[in-house]
Amino acid sequence: MQRPIIAVRHDDTVGQAALVLAELGDAALPVLDKSDRLIGVLTSGDLLRAGGLDDTVSAVMTTPAVSVPDTAALAEVMTRLVTHGLRSLPVVGADGRVVGMFSRGDALRIMLTPDDALAADARNILDQYTGARRWHVTVVEGDATISGGFADESERRIAMALTRTVPGIRTATIANTPAAAVAPPS
Repeated sequence: MQRPIIAVRHDDTVGQAALVLAELGDAALPVLDKSDRLIGVLTSGDLLRAGGLDDTVSAVMTTPAVSVPDTAALAEVMTRLVTHGLRSLPVVGADGRVVGMFSRGDALRIMLTPDDALAADARNILDQYTGARRWHVTVVEGDATISGGFADESERRIAMALTRTVPGIRTATIANTPAAAVAPPS
């Protein structure tokens, strides 16, 4: 799950909450009362349906909040995500305080092998750099291999450097691709 917890208060304005949600890029935020207890969830959909930026979060949040206890088994957490059609949900401790947010992405990372997760993280960084899926990454025991079309040696170095920024990747290399066949002169 994701920590530390970023939450909004029930008396925050929709405008304040929208800034936090946009800055984080998350699907939802827990809404807390004055005692730091979970009272609702604020989703991007709630914000889009809000009447104005000066409304309070409590006027537009989703209640009751669907959450899971911090002792819940992974299967229970994933079932709640799917049955309620949620992208994320708060994880709550015995004292009623939010201890984390669990998302579908968290579930997918758990289902992947560590090398698959590293490859996905590296592809995400490379896709952000190129703006498109130009390169493919495979990882075996922490060693990444990048393949695809590169404009020049500079792009190869950039791809390797970006891939090495992923925590857990030990090395990054460019895959050897066969040279294009050259037709003999006629």
